[in-house]
Amino acid sequence: MNKFLEEAKTMQDELTAFRRHIHANAEVGLDLPKTTAFVEEKLRSFGYDPVLIGGGIVCTCGKDGKVIMLRADMDALPQKEVSGLDFACLTGTACHSCGHDCHTAMLLGAAKLLKDHESELKGTVKFVFQPGEETLRGSRQMIDAGVLENPKVDVGMGLHMNFGNVGPYDPAVGTMLYADSMASADEFRITLKGRSAHGATPEKGISAISAGAAIVEAVQQLTALEISCWEPVVISFGEFKSGQAANIVPGDAVLTGSIRTFSREVRKTIKEKFKTTCIRTAESRRAECTVEFPNEIGPNINSPELTEEMVGYCDEVAERIIHMKPINGSEDFASYGEYIPTFFANIGAGGPKQGYMYSMHDPHATIDESALPYGTAILANCASKWLSSHAE
Repeated sequence: MNKFLEEAKTMQDELTAFRRHIHANAEVGLDLPKTTAFVEEKLRSFGYDPVLIGGGIVCTCGKDGKVIMLRADMDALPQKEVSGLDFACLTGTACHSCGHDCHTAMLLGAAKLLKDHESELKGTVKFVFQPGEETLRGSRQMIDAGVLENPKVDVGMGLHMNFGNVGPYDPAVGTMLYADSMASADEFRITLKGRSAHGATPEKGISAISAGAAIVEAVQQLTALEISCWEPVVISFGEFKSGQAANIVPGDAVLTGSIRTFSREVRKTIKEKFKTTCIRTAESRRAECTVEFPNEIGPNINSPELTEEMVGYCDEVAERIIHMKPINGSEDFASYGEYIPTFFANIGAGGPKQGYMYSMHDPHATIDESALPYGTAILANCASKWLSSHAE
C-alpha cells in the first residue's frame, strides 16, 4: 500500500471530524469567517504559519525549489439542507451539497501528512484554501491578491468529490476520475430599453418583448452558423422578464442565461458574436440593448503533460482510474490554468450501486466518508512525487 494512503487511513476519524465540522458550519460566498478560522486553527496546530489572502488561507511546506499548489474550495451553496444527517447545517441558508467540505478536509489532511514528511520534499508545496468557488469569483480574487506569487507557483492541482448518480461512471470509493476539460460558464444579462404604449396602439411604442423574442431566436443560430460543428457550444436562456399587464406594450425587458464551451478561443469568439447579435437584433426592433457578463469563468483545461504525469502518481494510490469525457459543468479552478499548468480530478465517494443516489448540488446529498483518505493521500503523493521529479 502507498505510504501516504496507509497513513491517511489512520487519520479517518480526524478527517471525518474535519469534514463534519465544516459541514455543520456551512457558509456561502467570498466571506467565510467560521470556516477560515477553523482551517487556520488546524494549520497552526500542524506547525504552519498560515496567511490570510484574498478571502482565503495560504501556507507552505518544504524548501526552496519548484512550487506546486494544492487548492481546495471552502464555500457551500445557498440551500436548505434536507439530507437528514445529524451534523447537517442548521442555518437553513447554506448546504455543503457540492463536497467542498470534503475538499477542505482532504487538503487539511494532506497538509498534516506533508508536514510530517517535510524533510523529504524536494521543493515547496503551497496549500491554498479558497472561498467563493460557487460564485465563480473566488479563484480570480485570490489570483488578484497574489496567491500565485511569493513563492511563484509552477503547477497547480485540485480535487473534487464525485458522488451520486453521475451518469455512466461508477464513483465508488477508491476511484479517481478525470476529464481533459470542463466547460466554461459565462452568465449573461441582456437589458432592453424600448418605449411603453397602450396595447390598443402598439405602433406608438417600442416593444421590449418583441426585441427580446427576436434576440432569443437570433442567438440560437449562432452555434449553427458561426461556430464549427466540431466545437461544442451551448447557449441557454433561463429568464425573460418583461411587462406587468395584458394591455400594455412593455418598454423594458431583462433576459439572462449562460454560454458554455470547452475552448478558450471559441469562448472569446462566441461571446463577441453573442454581444453583437443581441445589440444589432435589438436595433432592428428600434430598441436599445446592453449585454453584460456578471459571472464568468473560462474552461477548466487539464495540461496534457502534467495530466499524464499526475495520473501516474494517482495510480499509486487509487484502486481504479477512469478517464471521463469532457464535463459540461464548470469549475473556477479554471482561472489558475490561465497562468500555470494545472491538473484537476475527481475522487469517488459513492454512487447508486453503493446506495448514494443524490449528486452534486442536491440538498439531499450524502457521501461515503471512507473516500476522504484517498483524496488526502492522492494530494500528498502527487505533490511529493512531482517535486521529486522536477527537483532543481
